[in-house]
Amino acid sequence: MHGCPASEIRRSLGIVLACVESNFQRLRALNCAANPGAPPSHSMPEKDLAEIIQMPRVFLDSLGIGISVTDVEEGRIRFANAEYCRIVGYTFDQLRTDRICFLELTHPDDRERNRLQHARLLAGEIDLYQIDERYLRKDGSLVWARVTASPIRDVAGSIRWYCAVVEDITEKKILEGQLAAAEKLAGLETFNLVVEAEGRSPGASMSSPPSLADMMRHVHPDDRDALEKVLRRAIVKRTGYTQEYRIVTDSGAIRWVRAIGTCVYSPSEACTHLVGSTIDITETRAGGEANTPEPIRKILDHIEKHWNQKISIEQLAAQYGISPRAVYQYFSAHGASLGEKIKQNRMQHARRMLCNPDPGETVTSIALKCGFNNPGHFAKEYRKMFGETPSETLRPLPPLQ
Repeated sequence: MHGCPASEIRRSLGIVLACVESNFQRLRALNCAANPGAPPSHSMPEKDLAEIIQMPRVFLDSLGIGISVTDVEEGRIRFANAEYCRIVGYTFDQLRTDRICFLELTHPDDRERNRLQHARLLAGEIDLYQIDERYLRKDGSLVWARVTASPIRDVAGSIRWYCAVVEDITEKKILEGQLAAAEKLAGLETFNLVVEAEGRSPGASMSSPPSLADMMRHVHPDDRDALEKVLRRAIVKRTGYTQEYRIVTDSGAIRWVRAIGTCVYSPSEACTHLVGSTIDITETRAGGEANTPEPIRKILDHIEKHWNQKISIEQLAAQYGISPRAVYQYFSAHGASLGEKIKQNRMQHARRMLCNPDPGETVTSIALKCGFNNPGHFAKEYRKMFGETPSETLRPLPPLQ
């Protein structure tokens, strides 16, 4: 079942665990009744394993997700339904006859991650774990799977078996790769960041999204405080945001991006995510395409450097050797007037000042500094652009966790 929801996986896992445990307890009771003086066995006899295999196979094989049961001692696969066998490329008889361990099916590059999580499960440090990994099939091909592993305990609470629910996510991984390639060509990137988690065991999932701190490390130091305040507000209100800021790439290059995101709480994962996308706008802020006329690029640079000064389009045109008419025509052809460009630039500066105000600063004083002489009109345009009032931006918020 491709794209199987987490709730369905947990429900199926619960059903399988209950079914296996019920059979185990029934067989154990029968064994004790037949041999009243014998000590309890720590490994189920092969004849009893045959009865596990007689669990409702029709039900298990119709789930559409892979199910396997492995032993504690060696991790050998003792039961597998039809979907699990399809995913790994072995028949159930081959898995049992060849005494195959679940780690043998795992791609070599993913084995250590899986082994470490399995060891933590055995030690009782975590109750279950989920991991995205590759299986190396019998025919040599690879398949991506999302594995949720959980222990099966006896009446004394000791771990006797492990049950794994395995979802084939190969198509999803292929689509993600294709989307990532397309996004890279377009300068677009998506993100899914964990910002809060409730009661999760550290390291319980090896497939967890990156954290907010991972993203903030790439933000330009001069833009970090303003972005942090925007994100705090989105997290507190569980709402959306739009923000332009600079990032520093791994190579040291500085790029401008526009981020559009929203804060989403996931009850099934008991954590809060920040999801959205960023698009590279460096060329736009620098004046657009390579064929942008030199005078236009100089005008845009002037506006950026002298954003808090009164600007006359006629004077700028004369200063940089272009007619006012040509300036108006250029910006009209590109979907926005030069006046709108100047206003957006000043709004961005006003937002930075509201996010990091000097002592005694007010909305009115900041509006005036940024060239907005009508505070009411400024507040209306500000809310339209950023989704909140200037007063809300100015109000202090608790720090990010």
